[in-house]
Amino acid sequence: MYLSCQAPNLIMTKRRYKLQFKRTSKQKLVLFVVLFLVFLAWSSTLYIAHKSSSPRLPAVSDWFPLRAMANAKPSIDIVNDYYPFVDFKFVFPEISPKVHTTPNILLMVLVNSGAKGDRFRKLRKAIRQTWGNHGNCEQRKALGDERLKDLRWLLVFVVGKAGRGTNDDELNRAEARQYNDMLIGNITDNYINNVIKLYMGLVWASRFDIKYILKTDDDVYVRIPRILEYLVNATFPKPFCGGVTYWHFGKVYREIGAKWAISWRYYGETHFPKYNPGAFFILSSDLLNRLFNYVYIRKPFHVDDAYIGVAMRDFGVKVTKIFSFALKPNMSEYIRNAGHCDILPLHAIGHNMEPESTRFLNNRLKTLACGRKQIKC
Repeated sequence: MYLSCQAPNLIMTKRRYKLQFKRTSKQKLVLFVVLFLVFLAWSSTLYIAHKSSSPRLPAVSDWFPLRAMANAKPSIDIVNDYYPFVDFKFVFPEISPKVHTTPNILLMVLVNSGAKGDRFRKLRKAIRQTWGNHGNCEQRKALGDERLKDLRWLLVFVVGKAGRGTNDDELNRAEARQYNDMLIGNITDNYINNVIKLYMGLVWASRFDIKYILKTDDDVYVRIPRILEYLVNATFPKPFCGGVTYWHFGKVYREIGAKWAISWRYYGETHFPKYNPGAFFILSSDLLNRLFNYVYIRKPFHVDDAYIGVAMRDFGVKVTKIFSFALKPNMSEYIRNAGHCDILPLHAIGHNMEPESTRFLNNRLKTLACGRKQIKC
């Protein structure tokens, strides 16, 4: 009796369970179809939007932004990152000139030059033939001046490595052997490493008994006897940092990708102090050890001339403007069109001068400063 009474209830329960299961399955199916249609509509919208804005098909990362975020390269933090990063180190050149006598070098001329391409070899050749030649007309004329005749100077070109893919490094080594006037260091020769190349030249120069360093580039013209005369007339000042001197161009670039941009971590002010552009500036030798120690106080950044300017400010050294130094973007055109009395007072002239312009100016100065009818202004 017990079983017979329970049997109808069991049957009804099974029927209700089957009906409920069927109802639940239909609901799940409907929900799945709705979700699929929503996903399809969303995907189509993305596809149409990307197709209208770009010829490419949408990438998987467009549909799955979280995955794209995970795979994206980290952005540059202009405040907290060293940008651009300079792997600064003191480098002593692998190749350097053999200097047999070293005492009483008043002026060491460090000419930054490039390692890659024949253009830089032509620039160096033009300098050797003109203003860097001890036999040029103004140098010979200085030998007759009691104040200048015993003042010695030495010029060297400072170069890094071109790297793989060219034979430039081999050609540069051969050039160094031929002329005995090059410093070649194990540094990748690029703009980011300019400050390392500058310090390589300063470290090498510090080995000698020198009084001043003239740092310059290979696309300028420097009348070295006139520089010596300037130092004599200034009664050999120390400490000394002098050059063209930027007064109104000291704003610090922060735009990522700009040639002169640096991060706030390198330098936390909006403007640089007064500094001398790297085309040519003079440092007294008593500043060298202070500059060597300064790299442990402020990490060097690639805008090397501005870095030196910041160091001078921190040392309390006044940056001196030398009015006979001229820097113009169109100097090659200027030297051909300027009057005699515009050219003669200039002692350092730049920049962007090609070998033809260097030789042209050298020939013009032969006439103006050394010719039979010398011009007096």
